[in-house]
Amino acid sequence: MLFKKISRTRRSLTHSKKRLSACNLKDVLAAGYLAGYLERPAIFDRVGFTERPDTLCGKLHEGRIGLLIDGTPTALYVPYLFVENFQTADDYANRPFYATFTRWLKYIAFFLAIFLPGLYVGIAAHDPELLPETLLVTIAQAERSTPFPVMLEAILLYFMYELMREAGLRVPKPLGSSVGIVGGLVIGETAVSAGLVSAPSLVVIAVTVITGYTVPKLYEPMAVLRLIFILVGGIWGVWGVLAGFTFLLFELCGKTSFSVPFLAPVAPFRLSAMRDVLVRAGWKRLVRHNASVQHMPGAGKGEKHL
Repeated sequence: MLFKKISRTRRSLTHSKKRLSACNLKDVLAAGYLAGYLERPAIFDRVGFTERPDTLCGKLHEGRIGLLIDGTPTALYVPYLFVENFQTADDYANRPFYATFTRWLKYIAFFLAIFLPGLYVGIAAHDPELLPETLLVTIAQAERSTPFPVMLEAILLYFMYELMREAGLRVPKPLGSSVGIVGGLVIGETAVSAGLVSAPSLVVIAVTVITGYTVPKLYEPMAVLRLIFILVGGIWGVWGVLAGFTFLLFELCGKTSFSVPFLAPVAPFRLSAMRDVLVRAGWKRLVRHNASVQHMPGAGKGEKHL
């Protein structure tokens, strides 16, 4: 087993060197410049970034490959798995029960941030019978007083919130919070009072944007997927959202990161690894098995599809 682990690590290291040798950049001013040479284009990152020495040392202990760039504070490491987007260094400093609670909050926030607006648009536009009668009457009364269909409403509100976010990032820091407060409260409330958008749509988009901040590593792909599912829900309804979810799941299951399945250890499933995926077990359980990415089910297979 140890020989297989070393052999797979060497193959990943050889593959990393081969990809980096194809880099034709004259200057590397940031770690992100090299990320595109280590992975193929995809909506989710398969190269990890970190500025913490302890995090990089932990990844190296798990059998990963680290890449340091002179003059930049960020290090790269591969393979990078999907479940790592929900793991933070603070999880291992907090008590296990609270770290487990926050991790499940991140899982729930991820699904809400992507699918909630699409499901809302799909149900309101195509399948209103799925809603409780009281909620259906409330949404119908709100939509009756607005000039736009529910899908266009959601898209306009979504772009408005994204514009406010970009404005808050670009203006000087003392003004950033003011932009968010003015945009979120004043503009949103004024738009509802003027009858341009409905209050339920505003609440759904606001909740979606807030939950997106819970998993900052995935904000960029979630922003794109959120818009896609709004369009899919508005055109094909709930069945379109379910079909889009199935396609997304197949896409993730078919990806690998340096010979390791991208969704490992969830798919292929590994029960012993769930102590740091579904929950964050105590250190006595975490150190009981010396886990590494080379021991993941399916690792080492499909080297041609890196």
